[in-house]
Amino acid sequence: MVRSNGGSSFLRKPLLISAALIASIMVGWLMARHLTPGSQVSTSKRVLNEEAKMLLARQQQQTLSPEGQRHLLQKLIVLGRDQEAMALLQQFEEQQPKALIWPLMITELKRRNGDLVGARDDIDQLLKLHPDNQKVLELKSFLELESGQGAATIEMLTSKLASQPKGKRLQTGLLLADVQLQTGEPDLASAIYINLASEYPTDPRPLLALALLKQEQGHHNLAQELLIKARKRRTKSGEADPLIDSLAAQWSLRSARERLTNHEQSTQKNPTVEKKANSQLQKP
Repeated sequence: MVRSNGGSSFLRKPLLISAALIASIMVGWLMARHLTPGSQVSTSKRVLNEEAKMLLARQQQQTLSPEGQRHLLQKLIVLGRDQEAMALLQQFEEQQPKALIWPLMITELKRRNGDLVGARDDIDQLLKLHPDNQKVLELKSFLELESGQGAATIEMLTSKLASQPKGKRLQTGLLLADVQLQTGEPDLASAIYINLASEYPTDPRPLLALALLKQEQGHHNLAQELLIKARKRRTKSGEADPLIDSLAAQWSLRSARERLTNHEQSTQKNPTVEKKANSQLQKP
């Protein structure tokens, strides 16, 4: 049963790595973000409720396939019917006691309902059973940060990183860098990305993460250079890379817009500049 311990505090922006974890383990949650505002939301929810009702009936009749059960879980989560989703998850956990996905989802569902104490207790038990599992470590870090334990999270991850041999600590390093970002230490995060990029010369993820950081900081040219380097690690020469190509195009457009905005603002502040430019254009 889900117990509420009051409202939970939320991070201003999600962890890059932990957000990926949550997206992967909480099946269908991201669908809710794609429900468009207005009447379409009500229509979509009505359809989902009808589908969920039909699937629940089949579940009670024990005629629902495993795939159908997952579809039901997805719909219940999107609709916010968390108690029913929790009951279904507990069934899955009983049916597949060795599968880590279900207790992770139960833990996240408790977190979503404000039961941070219960979620932290669950994740601590999972961490004892699976001390080297990256997904458990990521959710543990996410919960600790959300509970205001940033320093403790950094200490935990730093210790974990030091205990791991080179060649097997990339994910922990990326997670530590993300936590550093969340605690207001972008320079430390940047240093970690640079070290990881050197330690893993064929993996594009540290360079891609560093490029994202530099883009957010307004270092557009450097971000583009890092994207080029990351591309070389992801693909062979001449091959298309949809992810990096899309990012490069978006960033170039954003940079161009910022330059145009800055130019317009500067000419408004100094109209003589615009007059001089116009007079030069009018010269034969």
